[in-house]
Amino acid sequence: MKTQTISAKSSSRSAALAALWAMLDAPEQGQSPPAPTRVMVGPRLAGLSSVGACKLLRRGISSQAIGPLGTYLGLGKAVVAEYLDLDRSTANRRVAKGQLLPIHSAESVLRLLELGQMAADTFETDDEASDWLRRTHPMLDGDSPLESAKTSFGAQRVKDILIAVRYGGVV
Repeated sequence: MKTQTISAKSSSRSAALAALWAMLDAPEQGQSPPAPTRVMVGPRLAGLSSVGACKLLRRGISSQAIGPLGTYLGLGKAVVAEYLDLDRSTANRRVAKGQLLPIHSAESVLRLLELGQMAADTFETDDEASDWLRRTHPMLDGDSPLESAKTSFGAQRVKDILIAVRYGGVV
């Protein structure tokens, strides 16, 4: 039974990630499909190219991304809104109206997505990766990796830790 629950969570996260990428890769109305924004390494996604990220930010990211991002990271929408530096009512209003996220929030979406993918590549299962991202870490002054990733400098520290975990390096 526990295996079925874990499998269902992983399946839900995979579906949320696919929905999020479909949203990010969708062309604007009246335009041809955008060039690929992701870089593939082997069978897994390595993440956004910097050119792709700049194009996505210039085009804008829909507030509708909050739901799938939360499901992918194993967080509620209110917590995701907090990590995107939006209050809950503003986030809900933007989602209801289908508005774009402010640029700082859109950057945070890409930052959290990148960290989620790095963690998934580092740990054995998506559930372990999600748990690691949400658990406090002593090398982050007791913050969770997701809390640290509210800033680009904090996100870089989380990336350094993930690389050290993955390759056995010194942090």
